[in-house]
Amino acid sequence: MDVTAVLAERVLPDVSLVHGEGVVWRPDRQRLLFVDVPEGRILEADLGTGEVRSVAVPGTVGAVHPTVDPDTLVIADSDGIALLRDGEVQRLAAPLSGRPDMRMNDANVDPAGRYLAGSMAFDQTPGAGCLYRLDPDGTLHTAVGDTTISNGLDWSDDGTHCYYVDSPLRRIDVFDYDVATGALSGRRTFADTSTVAGIPDGLTLDADGGVWVAFFGGGRVCRFTPDGELDTTIELPVSQVTSCCFGGADLTELFVSTSTEGLNEQRLRTQPLAGAIFRAVPGYRGRPSSAFALGKPVAS
Repeated sequence: MDVTAVLAERVLPDVSLVHGEGVVWRPDRQRLLFVDVPEGRILEADLGTGEVRSVAVPGTVGAVHPTVDPDTLVIADSDGIALLRDGEVQRLAAPLSGRPDMRMNDANVDPAGRYLAGSMAFDQTPGAGCLYRLDPDGTLHTAVGDTTISNGLDWSDDGTHCYYVDSPLRRIDVFDYDVATGALSGRRTFADTSTVAGIPDGLTLDADGGVWVAFFGGGRVCRFTPDGELDTTIELPVSQVTSCCFGGADLTELFVSTSTEGLNEQRLRTQPLAGAIFRAVPGYRGRPSSAFALGKPVAS
């Protein structure tokens, strides 16, 4: 299959992140959410004006997402999962409390409003992490165990399939998903990415069922068709590409986060835009993101 190449440009010229992650489009405010993991910063950007608001929480933060309350966000932070309202952290679950060797990583909201968030060891110990599921009633479950770098996840349009990345495996997996219960089953390989430069990181789906994956160390975002075939590549002028999401008024813009973490001075000189946020227009449309249900009944 021929692979289409797409270019990306930097947006938000005043934003430079240590380890940017977790870009999420906020449709209620038409703004972009993202985090700077080691700095514990949650950022919200107005792409029209360039205004960026930032709040810091103790420790690290791996992900941020909207909730059904427009004044409240849900975050995956050092201890687990929490709400963020008016700059204050309200703890929901603390599975990593007392575990300074661990941190939370990527996360997403399922079609019924549950929050799924993964963990990892700072030293990337194999099998030390897992993927948690926080239901709106506040109960925490282990959805997937024995993970190493639990990373991007998203659902098919009908919610019956969940796509997931555990980065060192160098593949995208797919589960059967029960929207009524949040149960994952039938894990299998959707796409083997071992021949793609870099390791798979964050991911998002488009309205046609294509799976877009950021490749850390590979300087690119790749689209895989619903059949798991690579058909589009967005090349970036930086190597450490971390996450992607569709946004903009009509959800046709793909936003991409990047990182400087671990780059030495020489590599930083050759990648002056490392840590920036990028935008591409790849010719596909995304889907509205789900909001964490905040104690409301789960929709079946």
